[in-house]
Amino acid sequence: MTFDRSHMGYFVAFILVGAIFGSALGSLAVRFAPSLSVLQLPLTGPIGVSLEIIDFHVRLNLSSLIGMALGVLIFWKV
Repeated sequence: MTFDRSHMGYFVAFILVGAIFGSALGSLAVRFAPSLSVLQLPLTGPIGVSLEIIDFHVRLNLSSLIGMALGVLIFWKV
């Protein structure tokens, strides 16, 4: 896909799905090989929003960043 305004929603979706899959695969890799625990170390503190009804926080780690990068690459190939 080309990167223009009409495809911005797809681009954000590829990044979010890549981050989720990257984090999940990083957790799975750490279970099979505990020496890969560096993949799950948080790179940032909790970033988020705290409202009266709901709290939403995100922490970035290396595996989610790798997933985001792969999501961008897959977006450009599709």
